[in-house]
Amino acid sequence: MGAGHKQGDGVHLLATGTNHMRTIMSAAALAMLIASPAEAVRPDECEQQRALFPKQWNDVSKEKPLFFCWSHYSGALKITLGAADDKGRRLMSLVPLERNDAKAKQDTSKDVFRIWLDKEQIQRLQEGKYFATVVRQKESCWIRGALSGPDDGKEDSVFFLDGANPKSDSPDAGSFYNKAPRFSVFQGDSYSCEAIK
Repeated sequence: MGAGHKQGDGVHLLATGTNHMRTIMSAAALAMLIASPAEAVRPDECEQQRALFPKQWNDVSKEKPLFFCWSHYSGALKITLGAADDKGRRLMSLVPLERNDAKAKQDTSKDVFRIWLDKEQIQRLQEGKYFATVVRQKESCWIRGALSGPDDGKEDSVFFLDGANPKSDSPDAGSFYNKAPRFSVFQGDSYSCEAIK
């Protein structure tokens, strides 16, 4: 040991240097994240997102109906698919209906919910087996992971489809009460869905 040095000083200096280096690296990483262009939001972000969808938001007249879904509490929906774009993506719409009838007309007093699907999602939707996605409202604007419309307080909803429609476990109750229930879900309510042929 040299004069003036105590046992363990080398370890202390090494730990101090390591901590100092960690602080520098953390500060550098934070600076890179703040300056990262991936985090930047375009000034017209909401308008850019809205432009990806039809101008007439509620016009589903050219879309193909796939499923009719009905709920005890929340009425009925028709699930439709639009034409494919140049990359095979298709627009899915949840269309509110006037009454619980597969032949009912669109309820034009309510907006439809929409989302673009890729080829894999389209296949799962068409099969009607455990398909889930988030659907957008007309005024939705997704920024940094927030799934909501601008300043309206409404969050976008998850739509889950399971078209299995199993038999009831009991003659006294519907399949909703099965020990292993299978049903579709939208905005907190259960739905039964069947394919439109």
